[in-house]
Amino acid sequence: MFALIVLVVFGIGVAFFATQNTQTISITLGSYHLSGVPLYLIVLVSLLLGFVVSWIISLVDVISSAFKIHGKESTIKDANKQISDLTKNVHQLELENERLKAESGHPSDEKSL
Repeated sequence: MFALIVLVVFGIGVAFFATQNTQTISITLGSYHLSGVPLYLIVLVSLLLGFVVSWIISLVDVISSAFKIHGKESTIKDANKQISDLTKNVHQLELENERLKAESGHPSDEKSL
């Protein structure tokens, strides 16, 4: 609902601006010449082009951030896998250590895992 209200207010503003700026101007783009273009049309097209360029720059930034986040997530995933593997290794070594102590006749440590 809020977006609709903002859109209507913006439309009223554009309509008011268009009625106040009806002068025609001529535009030359390279060898191409346009004459009789209303001033409000030039302003609105310039505004629209600005929005499009801004959106494209923002989109590039979002894509760049997504790639960075994906890289960080894969690094975290690899680190968690390595931590899990090392934990399993430590547990297996502790079990083997206890087994070797039991075979050699040394008293086992009650406080160890």
